[in-house]
Amino acid sequence: MKNTLLRLERMRKSWTQQQLADFAEVSLSTIERAERGEPIRVDSIQRICSCLNKSPEELGLLKTGIPLEDITGSLNPEDNDMHRRKALQLLGITGSSLIISTSSATIDLDELETLFSRKLARLQEWVLEGLEDGTRLRWQLYYTSGNTLTEDGLRNQIIKLEQLADEGGPAHAKICRVLAQNYQLAGSLARDKFHYTMALDQFHKAHIAAEESQSFDMVATAVARQGLALLRQENVEKALALYRNACQIAVKADPLTKAYVTSGLAEALARNGLRDECYRTLDQAELLFERAQGVPLEEDFSYVRLSLQSLEDSRGECYVLLGEPLKGLEYLQTAAESLDQKISRNYCRLLMQQAEAFLVAEQPDLCVQYALQGLQIARMIESTSNINWSREVYMKLRTSKWKNEGVVSELKAAIDA
Repeated sequence: MKNTLLRLERMRKSWTQQQLADFAEVSLSTIERAERGEPIRVDSIQRICSCLNKSPEELGLLKTGIPLEDITGSLNPEDNDMHRRKALQLLGITGSSLIISTSSATIDLDELETLFSRKLARLQEWVLEGLEDGTRLRWQLYYTSGNTLTEDGLRNQIIKLEQLADEGGPAHAKICRVLAQNYQLAGSLARDKFHYTMALDQFHKAHIAAEESQSFDMVATAVARQGLALLRQENVEKALALYRNACQIAVKADPLTKAYVTSGLAEALARNGLRDECYRTLDQAELLFERAQGVPLEEDFSYVRLSLQSLEDSRGECYVLLGEPLKGLEYLQTAAESLDQKISRNYCRLLMQQAEAFLVAEQPDLCVQYALQGLQIARMIESTSNINWSREVYMKLRTSKWKNEGVVSELKAAIDA
C-alpha cells in the first residue's frame, strides 16, 4: 500500500523526491521505497522525520499493525464466539475450508482453535517487531532531536505494550524488556522537564517490567536512572544509595551496562565529596568499557549510548565538582573533540559542563561563550533541563565579582529572548 502521508507532506513543501532525499541526507531510492510503503532503515526514518519535523506516525513510516483489541475484542467470555469469528476474518480465515484440508462437513473446533492460536501468535510477533522498531527510533530521536518529536505517540506505544504484556504468552519476557525500554524513555523525558515525580514513577515501572523480563541490564539501568533523577534534585545521599544498588545488580549485566552504571556512581560520589572513591570508580568504569569494546549498537538494549567520549566527559565533570576545574576542562575539551555533534543532547550537556568549569576557573568570558552555545542547542532540542542550566550559570555570575561585566548582560538577554 502506497504511503500517501509522506507523499502529501513532500508535495505540501513543493519538493521533488530528489529534493527531499537531499535535504534528509538519504538516497533517492530510500524516498521512493518509503512512498511505495516499503520498509526502510530506522536511521533513514529518523533523518526524514527530522527533515520534515514530523513524527513517524504522521508520515506513515511507523506501522504497528492492527491493534490487538481490534482483533480479540473484550475478554468477556460471553463474547468469545463473536470475537473468534471477527479475528478469523481479520486474519484472512473466512471459513474452515481455508484452514482445514478435509472433505468432511464437520468442523473440528479444537483444530480450528489451535490454528487460530498459531495465527494470533504470529500476528503478536509481527506487532511486537513494529513496536520494537518504534522504540529504537524514539531512543535515537531522544539523543539527536527534539523532545516533542520523541514524545509524540510514545504514550500510545506504551499502552499497546502493556496490553501485550497482560496477555502473556511465549514472548512475554521480550515484551516486558521493550516495555521497560519505553518506561525508561518516558522517565528520561519527564526528568528533562523537571517532572521528577513522574520520572521516578516511570523508572519504577521500568524496574518492575525489567524484572519480569529477567534482564539484569534493564533492571540496573532502571535503578541508575532513578538515581540520576535524584541527583538532578540534589538529593545526593539517596542518589548515591541507588547507584550503589544499581552496581550490585549490574554484576550480572553486560560490561557496557556495568560501565554506564559505574560512571554514574562516580558522579554521585563526587557530589557527595568522596574524592578518592570517585577517582577509583572512574578508573573502574574505563576498564569495564574496554571490555565492552566491539559490542554492536543494536545490542545496547538499555540505550545507554556509552562511549569513551562520555567517560571523559564524566571524569571532567567529577574533577570540576571536586574543585579541580582546570584538570576537568582538559577532559571536557578532549571529550568535545571526539563527540559526534549529531548527538545533540550529549553535545548540549557537554557545552554546559564546560561553561560551569570555566566559571569555577574564573574565566567568565569563556563561561558565557559556552553557555550561549549550549542554550541555543537546548532550545532547538527543547531540553528544559539544559535551558535551566544556563539560567543557573547566569545566577552564579550575577552573584559573582563579574556581575557588572558585559558578558553577563549578554547571557541574560539571550535567556530572556
